[in-house]
Formats: sequence, C-alpha cells, structure tokens
Amino acid sequence: MRTPILALVIAFSWLGINTGTASEKVWVGLYLAENAPPEAGTTAAPEKLRESLREVFGFKNYVLIKSGEIKLRDRWEHWVVPRKDFFIRVEPLPWQPGEQEVIDYEIYKDGFIVAKGQYEPHQDTPLFINGPDFKKGRFVFVLEAR
Repeated sequence: MRTPILALVIAFSWLGINTGTASEKVWVGLYLAENAPPEAGTTAAPEKLRESLREVFGFKNYVLIKSGEIKLRDRWEHWVVPRKDFFIRVEPLPWQPGEQEVIDYEIYKDGFIVAKGQYEPHQDTPLFINGPDFKKGRFVFVLEAR
C-alpha cells in the first residue's frame, strides 16, 4: 500500500502540482474611490475589500470601473483599458517550478509610465495601487490572486 502512495507523491512533485495556496489567476480591477454615495446600477467593491481599501485610502465608497482576469501560465501582456489616456499593462514573468510567480505591471497616463512594479500573488493579500485623482475621487487598481 505504501508503494502506490509514494509513487503518487513523487509523480505529483515531478509534475509540479502544489497542494499549497498557489494561485492560477490574478484578477485586475480598477475602482473609482469617492466619498459620494455610488450611483444606482454600479458595482461596489465586496465588503471585505472595501474595508481594506478604506483603511488605506480613506474614501467611503469604491465603484468598479473595469476588471479582467489573467492566467499566470499565459506569458503575454494583458491590458486593462478604462480610457485611452489611462491604463495598466500586466504581464506574468517567466518562472521555474518551485519559484514564486511574479506579475510585472506598468500604469500609463497620457502615454507615459507613471508607476511600475511587481506583485507576487498570494491568497488574501491583494495589491492596491494608488492612481491619479479623478473629479472628487481617485482611481485605485487592485491586483488579487484567485
């Protein structure tokens, strides 16, 4: 009985299957943070995320403007484009089995990079990226492992 179990453990290790909390996707969302009540028909941030965003940015409400999901195994650029003058480029970087996945991101405004960095996706640890002010609020990007 031990031999088949040992064979399965070795096979899963060799194939790179991980029983930990590794993510296969990263969700990218653009929120508009405002103190004014959200308009009817808009999508608000989930309560847990909204509370975290409030602690960091101080606004009362967070309305989802645009979102997308990328697969970490896809090795190409992904663009979340809410407007022609403001968007984010997200790209999973090459990795080796046993290493942490890394996402490279760049935020563009008016054709120029205004912020860039990297994110290591872990469950329950989203990355908040402060964007430019807009009207009486501010844009906020959220990258979250799924």
